[in-house]
Amino acid sequence: MAKIINNRNCILFTILFSLILIIGLTIYKVYDTHLKRNFWVVEKRIIEGAKECVWNDECSAGKITLGELISLGYAKEEVNPKTKMYYTHESYVLVENNQYTFYEE
Repeated sequence: MAKIINNRNCILFTILFSLILIIGLTIYKVYDTHLKRNFWVVEKRIIEGAKECVWNDECSAGKITLGELISLGYAKEEVNPKTKMYYTHESYVLVENNQYTFYEE
């Protein structure tokens, strides 16, 4: 004969499932936020180097490659936080209407 699930087992299963769901979603949200902030910090460093290069008239406004910033000393080799690999020197910062945007190649 099949064992009948009583109220106590049903309540314990529901509580356990709820706790696992809450803990899992919390861990995912914390990790996702951490990764987004890491990307923001790396991109901010590269964009700040590009701004300084343009302000010192050593780079032309438009498309500034990461390799150019590294060779001029305005940036250093940066690591992609997700893949843990260095950004290529072909990655660039695009300057349009005084807006700086980093694009990964």
